[in-house]
Amino acid sequence: MSKKIQSILSLIEIAENNLNNARNLLVQLVEEKGLNTNTDGVYKNVSADESQAMEVIEGFFDGENMIGDNGQIYTVPQNYASKTQLVIGDRMKWMLTPDREVFKLIGQAARERIIGQFSMENDNYVVIAEKFKNPIKILKASATFAMKNLGLNFGDEVVVIVPRGVTPTWGAFSSVVKTLSETEKSMILNAEKPEQTSDDNDGYFDLSSKINNSDYL
Repeated sequence: MSKKIQSILSLIEIAENNLNNARNLLVQLVEEKGLNTNTDGVYKNVSADESQAMEVIEGFFDGENMIGDNGQIYTVPQNYASKTQLVIGDRMKWMLTPDREVFKLIGQAARERIIGQFSMENDNYVVIAEKFKNPIKILKASATFAMKNLGLNFGDEVVVIVPRGVTPTWGAFSSVVKTLSETEKSMILNAEKPEQTSDDNDGYFDLSSKINNSDYL
């Protein structure tokens, strides 16, 4: 099976799970609040970039790129994907403005945190977790930043974020946990992080608030 077909199948599986979750949430809200499901006239915020964009395409993140709803593939900068901690299935928007290309996270896929061992396999930085049969790839920008700035070494335990309910091929590096106790590790895995609907991602995890364009080895 080709890499592209495998990515598309994963996206379909995630999209179906997200759609079912959205339907269930809508039914719950209607029942609890008596809300009207008619969305006519709902106001949507438009960013400055989008208001001046010459072209706007939405799509899903596949681990490395955004697969647009138009079938085209858009290369997502690794520093942005690392800082925003994108996972497969995240809904994104690509905007072409007069000055630049802009990517924006507009909806998160369901995700979970896991702990695994940092390693390298076939020139890919990976995390090996007992929960999954195959290694989970992480972006080079994430790995090299952590090795340079966070003291990460091969064999260390790390926290990665993966899409929930599917077998992940890619994950988002979150933090190094080699100095944490078992209790602290459990707290990390069970901690609730607020859902993000934009790229304003400062906060709990080491990488998201520190990485920038120059943080490559």
